[in-house]
Amino acid sequence: MSIKTLRRALLAVLMICVLSPSAVAHASARTDRLEAGILRAMNDYRAQHGLPKLRTQSGFARAADVHSAKMLRENRLAHDQYGKRVRRYVRRVARVGENLAWMSRCKPQAIVQMWAQSATHRKVMLSRSFRRVGVAKRATSNICFVTADFGTAR
Repeated sequence: MSIKTLRRALLAVLMICVLSPSAVAHASARTDRLEAGILRAMNDYRAQHGLPKLRTQSGFARAADVHSAKMLRENRLAHDQYGKRVRRYVRRVARVGENLAWMSRCKPQAIVQMWAQSATHRKVMLSRSFRRVGVAKRATSNICFVTADFGTAR
């Protein structure tokens, strides 16, 4: 095998690794202060309605982070195919839901209050079957996108 052929093969393998869906699995699952604040605010809201706390799960957090990054990159708020995306990161989940936010400045209470005032977002946040969640924020100095991916605990 020539050096040129070896280089091409190496480049092809590298491109496959970079472009494959599993490469996206390295998205951050770490929770920052704002994301933790959103989780606390959601759990406070759920407690007011007699519901158990949501628990973070890394797969949901990765799915949310990937989506928030995509929305920021495209400067577009969209759910896309969230069920398919979440199931790429969480293997055993029967039901999924998603809440999104776009604001000029991210504030946990404001985000949860906005979701609480929307019937469809409130329904997702107050679903008794959802026990797991991943919250991710991606922002610049003047825009903030938040994804909260919810799922059943199995």
